[in-house]
Amino acid sequence: MPIFEYKCRDCGNKFDLLISNSDKKNVRCPECSSTKVEQQLSLFNTGGKPISPAPFNCDTCSISGG
Repeated sequence: MPIFEYKCRDCGNKFDLLISNSDKKNVRCPECSSTKVEQQLSLFNTGGKPISPAPFNCDTCSISGG
């Protein structure tokens, strides 16, 4: 069962739910019990190899970390 992230449009509470796709229509805010919730874009991890961070200062472009 996936974890979905939600935000309540009434009180602004952000929360996560472990819920099936078929039950998503019954979601209520745990703080105010409102049904006016919107699903947020969730980030996920694929478990792949980490990418090396960009250098602090790039000598070949105009990007600077400072």
